[in-house]
Amino acid sequence: MDQVRGKLALRGWRSLSAWALAHGYLPVTARRAVYDWGMRDDHEPLGGIKRAIMRDLRRTLEADVELEAVR
Repeated sequence: MDQVRGKLALRGWRSLSAWALAHGYLPVTARRAVYDWGMRDDHEPLGGIKRAIMRDLRRTLEADVELEAVR
């Protein structure tokens, strides 16, 4: 969870809660999704909302990495 929060902080997000609110999610749900699924890559979450949170979070982190690579 700390790695995800650190990566968000490096990209200018004040907190995971701020990211969640900006993307239309409840902060507590986003924290729980990251806690449960943040470091797993064996399969996706089964629940729709957690799957959506992890997808959007992954897109946020990957999009910023792609922008940095272009610079």
